Amino acid sequence: MNLAAAMSTVIDSENLKAFSALPLFVYIVDYTPPVTNIWANEKYLASQGNSLDHFCKLDLWGTASDADRGQWRSRLESVQQNGQTVVERSTSPGILGRPVTVETVYSPVRHRLGPAAALAEPATAVLVTQWPLEVKTQLESYTLYMTSLLECSPYPLCFFTFDGHLITCNPAAVAVFGKTIWLQSDIFGMGERERRGLSTNSDFRTAGSFRIERTERRTAYENMMDALDSDGATFSVDLPIRRRMEDGTETTWYCRVFAQRHKDPITGEPIIMISHQDVTNLRKVEGELGRMEMAEHANKELIKQHDSDVAGSLLMLLGESFNGRGFRFQDTDEEGEDGRPPGGA
Repeated sequence: MNLAAAMSTVIDSENLKAFSALPLFVYIVDYTPPVTNIWANEKYLASQGNSLDHFCKLDLWGTASDADRGQWRSRLESVQQNGQTVVERSTSPGILGRPVTVETVYSPVRHRLGPAAALAEPATAVLVTQWPLEVKTQLESYTLYMTSLLECSPYPLCFFTFDGHLITCNPAAVAVFGKTIWLQSDIFGMGERERRGLSTNSDFRTAGSFRIERTERRTAYENMMDALDSDGATFSVDLPIRRRMEDGTETTWYCRVFAQRHKDPITGEPIIMISHQDVTNLRKVEGELGRMEMAEHANKELIKQHDSDVAGSLLMLLGESFNGRGFRFQDTDEEGEDGRPPGGA
């Protein structure tokens, strides 16, 4: 869940996990005097050296300066009451007194947390999101680096959510699969019947009363999802896929699909990176090599059989019998009385 979605919905204990996964400082404050802390994610609590219980019990109003109280009144009016979003840059004390420079966004939010969970209507508060500039710089550098890789890669690269919807893809993927790609099943070239049940929260091997078409592509997709059971897990398969050409004709090509499970650096949710490689020519070469190997093996067997037949014929002409173990003379009873061959000295 992203921050924009949180601002337009009611936050409760069920959707706090998404904020805990963010590499940001996130906390919720009610700026109505006396100002009350409502919740904070683990990253913010660790930076302050506080527990959630201690954070919520802090006496903010009693220990605040007049300047702090003036700022809180301003945030109460502009953000919590009027629904505006305010961006500021400030310095937080940080853990062990080490200052941390952060960019802070104050956004209006409705919630059912703490005592507000029992209220008929959601309570209003302010969602405070702090980006430590060090983390923000790292994320921006990472994003720029990954964007450059995507844009320059000659191979089609796509990122999908774990339920199969497209997050982003590079120009090479658009060139191969077209601008209408939006489902992970499109990469496998699946039709409507093949993809039934794939985008539901239920087991994707069943689709209720709908008939699922079992094909090589559908089986490969299911095997991929089984293999990607942990971060870093990989899967690869070669699939025949039909490609529609510019002149309207269709051709079949072999696509090598490589998939790897990753973690979204912002939300912490699992995502799937899929790369594709046209291995049609490679498959043709492998097929030719396989046929050459079979032909060579067959030729060796023919030569071996031919040599055996020739050797057997020659031995028969010489009055000898041939078997698989060696040769022997047929006339063995023409020895002399003393056991020596006739004509011996």
